[in-house]
Amino acid sequence: MITQTTKDMEHTNSISPWVRRGGPVVAVTALVMYLAVYAQWPTLRMQVDLMVYRFAGERLMEGLDLYSIGLTGKPGELLFIYPPFAAICAVPLALLNDADVRLLWLLGTVAALTYAVVRMLKSMGMRTGGALVSLAALLIGVIAWLEPMRLTAELGQINVVLLVLVVGDLLATGQSKWSGIGIGLAAGLKLTPALFIVYLVATRRIRAAVVATATFAGTVGLGFAVAPSDSTSYWLHGRFDDVNRISHDPLANTSVAGLVLRLHGSATAATIAGVVVAAAAVVIAATAYRRGQAVLAVAVVGLASAAASPFSWSHHWVWFAPLVVHLGYRAYVAGSRTGRGNVAAVRPNRGLDRGDCRRYPAGGHSVAAARRHLDRHPARRLCFRAPRDAGRHGGLALASPRRHAPSLSAHP
Repeated sequence: MITQTTKDMEHTNSISPWVRRGGPVVAVTALVMYLAVYAQWPTLRMQVDLMVYRFAGERLMEGLDLYSIGLTGKPGELLFIYPPFAAICAVPLALLNDADVRLLWLLGTVAALTYAVVRMLKSMGMRTGGALVSLAALLIGVIAWLEPMRLTAELGQINVVLLVLVVGDLLATGQSKWSGIGIGLAAGLKLTPALFIVYLVATRRIRAAVVATATFAGTVGLGFAVAPSDSTSYWLHGRFDDVNRISHDPLANTSVAGLVLRLHGSATAATIAGVVVAAAAVVIAATAYRRGQAVLAVAVVGLASAAASPFSWSHHWVWFAPLVVHLGYRAYVAGSRTGRGNVAAVRPNRGLDRGDCRRYPAGGHSVAAARRHLDRHPARRLCFRAPRDAGRHGGLALASPRRHAPSLSAHP
């Protein structure tokens, strides 16, 4: 992600005292409230969707079809609606008893949300320390009680797993030839994250897009190898696009398509609306990425994947989590540095003399040299801008009044 100057980084962990003290309090309060609710209403911790996943794993192990009946044994109730690859991944759940599966999944959901929030904050420049812990605790406490996350925990949904796969992939430190695998796996588990592949193309990360596509194709191929009949039914006979297998309640669909259909629009109009929303979101996200706001870009694409889906439950909108983290960082970290604008957002100052904005050649040693120079000449931080690829692998560019210099990348 975008690398900050040495002096600027001193303020990366500068947050208000109330956040340092209040963040952990908010997180603990959120946890206590969950425990109190689950103690008062035990049915809220039954995680029925998790049991559907476990049921699919059992059916696969027994050589039975995945899609004819649901968890209750009826053909139209609590059906497994995911690709066969998801059932393969659910086999370990079938090896444990119900109580252990529920407990481990709930703990895993907490761990996954914690990882995602910390990963996002670190990608924006926060270093490990008390400020990171406090702000992460504050944001986790808030996110945990947003309706999508609350319902995800109650149902034992897979949404947080998808969030972790995407965040871990897109916001990883530095570049990797394996970038894209997380998105491909997420799309293999549930189709909607495939929109992130389009986002990779829009941000010119073609290699990662190819890796993600190949990984997704690999999950489909594995499904055909392990469960050929179910894969044929799912991919070739239209089960992946059968909204009626999800719900018959028109009010339950929170996607754009659901809105259009409730307004008595045609199915074609609903599809077109979804495509338009997805395309607009990718453009907006790509713009945010080029401006160094990769977490915001993840939020935009994730929310669009729920909006553009043929059917979305309210718990599919866990992509509000990256948006909350982005806003929290802007409010409690970026907003606390009065007079110290984020280097990534600063454009060349036209009032500077031509000699004030010097050029540095690209290379790892130049980053250190630039930082030392900025320590001696703080005003020249206004010469720095975020390069077009800053959201991809981090770095600073020192601008010339006539032309921009090459990027000073922290990662080769």
